[in-house]
Amino acid sequence: MARLVFGDAIDYAKVRVHARAYLPFGLQPPRTAMAPNGNLYFPRGCFQDDFSACDLVNRMWFIHEMTHVWQFQLGYPVRLRGAIRIGLRYAYTLADGKRLADYNMEAQGNLLADYFALKFCDGQGRLYEHRYRHVPGALALYEAVLADFIRAPAERRNLPGRRR
Repeated sequence: MARLVFGDAIDYAKVRVHARAYLPFGLQPPRTAMAPNGNLYFPRGCFQDDFSACDLVNRMWFIHEMTHVWQFQLGYPVRLRGAIRIGLRYAYTLADGKRLADYNMEAQGNLLADYFALKFCDGQGRLYEHRYRHVPGALALYEAVLADFIRAPAERRNLPGRRR
């Protein structure tokens, strides 16, 4: 499922999906997954044996978290940036001239999850970014912003703050 979005830009053999929180002592908020080190950590009540067989909401959540794996494997400091939460909004706005690198690490996760829903799941009504749920031709807007990523997902220039 992740290969539909990331192609071979992720070394999937290195990725583990854990049925436990990453943070100890109950510090990880409930219903919050984390992917700080190239692996995914879903709290027990949220873990699924096969996310590809789940409903669209869980598949999108998985793609969002896999975005952090992709970022980590390309050298982005996911753990450090995630610890310093200032400026990490999940919301995003698609605009002419913007590219994936123009968005922070969390917005990238939501943007790629929404692209996955639109492109592969006929899921426009479930997008994280509600304002695009009823926009005719929304997929073309996403593909324009993601053009560099779609062409070369393994390029570091797609990481947050690495615009050309």
